[in-house]
Amino acid sequence: LKLFLLKPCRGSQFRKTRGACCLSAMPAGMSKLASFSVSSAARTGSRMLGSQMRCFSSVDPVIARAREMQKMPYDAAKEGQISAPNYVGWDAELESDFKTLTVGPKTGGRPYAQICDSALDLIGFTPMVRMSRMAKHFGIECELLAKVEFFNAGGSVKDRIAKRMVEEAEKSGRIKPGDILIEATSGNTGVGLSLVAALKGYKMIICLPQKMSGEKVNTMKCLGAEILRTPTEAAWDAEDSHIFLSARLAKDLGGHVLDQYKHPGNPLAHYDGTAEEIIEQCEGKLDYMIASAGTGGTISGIAKKLKEKIPNVKIVAVDPYGSILAVPDSMNDGSKRTGQGRLTAYHVEGIGYDFIPTVLDRGVADYWVKTDDDEAFAMCRALVRHEGLLIGGSCGSTMAGAYRFIKENSIGKGKRVAVLLADSSRNYMSKFMDDGWMEASGFSMEKTNSAVNEKGAYDKLFGF
Repeated sequence: LKLFLLKPCRGSQFRKTRGACCLSAMPAGMSKLASFSVSSAARTGSRMLGSQMRCFSSVDPVIARAREMQKMPYDAAKEGQISAPNYVGWDAELESDFKTLTVGPKTGGRPYAQICDSALDLIGFTPMVRMSRMAKHFGIECELLAKVEFFNAGGSVKDRIAKRMVEEAEKSGRIKPGDILIEATSGNTGVGLSLVAALKGYKMIICLPQKMSGEKVNTMKCLGAEILRTPTEAAWDAEDSHIFLSARLAKDLGGHVLDQYKHPGNPLAHYDGTAEEIIEQCEGKLDYMIASAGTGGTISGIAKKLKEKIPNVKIVAVDPYGSILAVPDSMNDGSKRTGQGRLTAYHVEGIGYDFIPTVLDRGVADYWVKTDDDEAFAMCRALVRHEGLLIGGSCGSTMAGAYRFIKENSIGKGKRVAVLLADSSRNYMSKFMDDGWMEASGFSMEKTNSAVNEKGAYDKLFGF
């Protein structure tokens, strides 16, 4: 007997009968048969549902093992000797790979009249925007431009390196669809790799410090990645760090860590791509290029190409207080204004480190600027408010550093300054975009709003 012939119970009737179906609407003489059929179907359905639930709740053995290892302290006796990679800053090996693997300027653009094959075609060729309203509000006389990277498919500049690193690994025969990719990341590279993995057919495991936003986590999960969190306070080479965990997982699971911190595809994505776009958009006329340093691949790749094509351009690198990337090293000792110390935790995500990544050539920067969290988040909101650019937290650091550099060096009329804005506010709706989070994290909304909306207030609040 088909169950759909039965009249469904509703409301209190269902609760009273404990879910038994109503038979009142059935033809006379069928109730016994129906009762038998319902009971039989219920038993069969229960078994089927149990089977289906076990099927739906089953976890990929690879993922199950990864979750198990995340909870297990490292045991050298069982796992063998494992260590974090030896990151030493730009070295001879990377320099050799960088020269060998360059493919020349990326061409093609994004002609809107053509239908793209996939979201991978929407990585690169991002717009350049003139920030005339910010310049007016802050009294900046030089021409101020923004390279806006949230127009990449995954929402950040890191989409470029994710695509390039996977493509390089495929070309070399190191990986093939179906393989396990594992990456330690602060989020944006993870989003980019998760997107590429989803479209190309790889399993993706992301090792991510607890500090990073829930928005990044949810985005990567929806792209099919498994997210394993690690303590924010763990040193990069500690046994409970995200970098160390990725190394453990790779060995145990037979996975591949592409490793954005030392992969030549990281700076090459910007040398062959981002920098060429900037040169074309600026028609070769640029006096200063300003970007924050995270892994360092972005600023290293861009700087190397710009200096080849625009010999007099100056590169300005921005590093948050708490990080140790800036040169000379004494700059990293701490902020006199806020007391933010060397190697102490800060709120801005995705930039700065407690080690020197191999893909970072610190020598390409002509100037370094340090920034604090409060000025960064105020500048984030200023960019949103005055330019309508829905940018991410590190963009505030970059713009705050750019503003400080422009003011302190009297960069005026006739000069052109470009600022790279790396990601999107999508990742931080529960953080600097949220008044409650700002207050709870120690950032006065009264002062922030003043800095954003009142001319001259930013300078007074942040030590100019």
